[in-house]
Amino acid sequence: MGRNLGFLAAASLLAIGSAGCTGGNSNGQHKLEHARTTSVIGRPQVASLMMANGRTSAQYVINAPNPARYGFDVSVTARASTDVAVRIRTWYGAVFSNILISSHQSGACSLRGSQDVCSEHFPLLPAQRAGAWTVIAAKPSGPATTVRIAITFAKP
Repeated sequence: MGRNLGFLAAASLLAIGSAGCTGGNSNGQHKLEHARTTSVIGRPQVASLMMANGRTSAQYVINAPNPARYGFDVSVTARASTDVAVRIRTWYGAVFSNILISSHQSGACSLRGSQDVCSEHFPLLPAQRAGAWTVIAAKPSGPATTVRIAITFAKP
C-alpha cells in the first residue's frame, strides 16, 4: 500500500508540474513561450557561424524574453569581402527579415580592418512573443567564412 501511495504522490506532482507548461503550436510540438529573462537580460547570446563556399546559410537559437518589455541590439562581424544578411524566425512563425539586410549596409556597418562590423538596435516589439528564436545568417556567394553574431536584450 505504501508503495502505491508513493507512486500516486509522484504521479500527482508530475501532473501538477506539467500543467503550467501547456504551450504548443498547431502541429502539436511543444514550444517554450516564456523565456527565463533573468538569464539573458544584458548578456549577449553569441554564435560564430561557419559558412561554406558559395550560397549558404547557418543558424543558431536564442532565448528571447518578452519583446514588449525588452528591446535588443544585434552585432554582426563578417569578412569585408563577404556579403551577409541576418534574419530571425520565431517559434510561432513570425520572420524579422530586416535584422541586417547586408553586411555592406551603410549606416549600420563600418569597415574595421578586413571586417565589416554592423550594429543595429531594435525597440520594443509589443506584438511579438517570448521564447526560442532562430537567428539565420545567409550569404549569396563567396568563399567560406565565419560570421559572429551577438544579440543582447535590455530594458529601454
